Amino acid sequence: MSIPARMSSTRVRPLRALSLVLAFTAAVGLVFGTAGFTAMEAERGLAVTVTNDTSAYLGYAPLADEVRDGELTAVVEYRNRFGSGLDNIDVDVSIAPSGSPRATIESVDSPSSLDEGAAAAVDVTLRCPVRERVPLVFEVDGNGGGVSVSLSRVHTVTCVPTSPMVTGVRYAGVGNAFVEAGGERATVEATVWLTDSVPGANGSEGSLRSETVASLNPSSPVRPQLSTNASNERIVGVAFPEQGVAYFHPGWNGANHVAPREGPGVRRTGVPLDAETVRNTSVVEDE
Repeated sequence: MSIPARMSSTRVRPLRALSLVLAFTAAVGLVFGTAGFTAMEAERGLAVTVTNDTSAYLGYAPLADEVRDGELTAVVEYRNRFGSGLDNIDVDVSIAPSGSPRATIESVDSPSSLDEGAAAAVDVTLRCPVRERVPLVFEVDGNGGGVSVSLSRVHTVTCVPTSPMVTGVRYAGVGNAFVEAGGERATVEATVWLTDSVPGANGSEGSLRSETVASLNPSSPVRPQLSTNASNERIVGVAFPEQGVAYFHPGWNGANHVAPREGPGVRRTGVPLDAETVRNTSVVEDE
């Protein structure tokens, strides 16, 4: 009877050891949860590596997917869910080398500490001559209350260049136009009005339509930036909604062009325009 009992005891020991290991693993999971950082260290030398940011001890959340050139923008946020404050936080922001964007970082405003339960944003100012996607690398090191934490994340934003200030539009007849703009040669939103009426034909009103170019390049002629079905139409005027101004062809009389001549556009405010406003606008009498 004693021999079977001894054999049974021998079989139980590995199972008991395995149970203890599993119990310890579960206890560690309950204590540390999902921390969301690249690495964390506690006073007793225990380190964990986890990746879930949603319920992290040092929480991380993107705030903005788009920033405008030269504007300070809150891009990401950190939240302290530790049981004590983080007395020292160092946040480094850089642009990932992938893609070699033309954008540059002008300034970074980040927290230097984070109280228990508090959240703070990292504000970034970007400079970009063209619209592009910019991968930003956020690396943070923090310590306080007997813990230290490190976190590295990449958040990609779209940098939108500042629209150049339009100062005028010069017409090369009725078939093309050139935008005159100061400042950086970024793109600008423009609405181009077109007609198929014959220049100089008295009383012959043709059809009228508009075409919006979301990113018109001021350094290039307007005509090639329009759709192909505009090839047989004449340009009536170019409006710039963001700047509240439009420039009509100098020969536009509300129905057609009195002549297909060249010259500077006639400035009008009160945009955006509609078809009724365009038909009721004659700039010939202004000369």
